This record gives sequence, structure tokens and C-alpha cells, in this order.
Amino acid sequence: MNSNPISRLTLKQYYTSARGVATAAAAVAVPFASKVVGPDSAPYLFPPLGGMEGIARLGLVLLCLSVSIGVYFLVSAHPPKSPSNIIWATILVAIICLTAYLAAQQRFVRQIDVPSLKMSVHVSVGYQRTQFADQTFGTSSDWAMLQARGTDEEEIERLWTQKSVITARLALYLSCTLTTLSFLFLFSFALMHDASAQPHEKTKLL
Repeated sequence: MNSNPISRLTLKQYYTSARGVATAAAAVAVPFASKVVGPDSAPYLFPPLGGMEGIARLGLVLLCLSVSIGVYFLVSAHPPKSPSNIIWATILVAIICLTAYLAAQQRFVRQIDVPSLKMSVHVSVGYQRTQFADQTFGTSSDWAMLQARGTDEEEIERLWTQKSVITARLALYLSCTLTTLSFLFLFSFALMHDASAQPHEKTKLL
């Protein structure tokens, strides 16, 4: 009989290991990835949310960290007998969420070119126009209205009802968040499952 059985991987051991550090780093970095990519790709990694953007990013960081911790307890406490089932189910959820996010992007995000600055600005709009917008622009496109009035938050709220703007941005944020969390879960689950399957010492997991 072995007098020194392998102990269960602790939370501290996991987050001081290479796998745990990678998981935590991904959880913090993903919500800010749009800040370091090109302007054309940025709105797909994180949607333009106007005044909601700051708190939305912070919320996504906390949710990502929560998923990372949740995966640790899921695998360390009760290692799944069939990890492939969890992986394929999560991939299916990720596909559904990504599809919803792309649909929301197509419906609510508008790209406006600013020739004077040689750049484009991405903004999110609502689904219902205000009376002012109907009277002033009639059946003009969203792009035409934004080109005429500008992309400031004040102008967006003048052109689309507040309720529709909030609903549209929540749809963008929710679908983006669920997509991000799904892929992060896959990444964290794979690393944690691999770590839990390896012999480890009480001091450090290599």
C-alpha cells in the first residue's frame, strides 16, 4: 500500500502552475483583445457599446475569471467520466452563441467612414427610430443619418429610442459574452483536465 498517495490538485497549485497562469491570463486578456487588434477586427472581438463599454468590459473580465475558477472545481472535485461529451456540447453552445452574435452585429453595428481622419468609426444603434428621425430623414438609411448627424452618443439617442438602443446593446453584449465564455470554458477545461490527469507534488505543478 502506498503510504504517500497523490493529493488532489489545490486551487493554489493550479494557479501557480503554467496551465493555471495561462488560464488566468486568457481570462483577463480576452476582454481587452479588441484594444490591440486593427480597427476593422476590433468591433467583432468586443462590440461598440457607447457609455456601457467600460463597465461591460469589467463585467466580462469578472465572468471570465469566474468560469476559470468554476472549471477548476468542476474537474478537481468530480472529474467527468466522459470529457469528450462536455467538449462537444460546449462547442455546440459556442456555435449557437457565435451565430447569434454575428446576427446582432449585422443588425445593430454600423461602420461610418470619416474621410477627414482617414479612419472608420463603429457604433451600435437601436431598432426603432425616434419621431425626430422619422420626420427629418424619412426612409434614409442608418448610415445616411449617422453621416449627417455624427456618431456621438447624444446624436444616436436622438435618432433611435433609448429603449431600442439599450436592448440592442444588451443583445450584442450578451451574445458576445456567451461566445467568449464558451471558448474560454473549452480552453480552461482542456488545461485543467490535463493537469488533473498528471501526477503532481504538493508544492508546484509543472
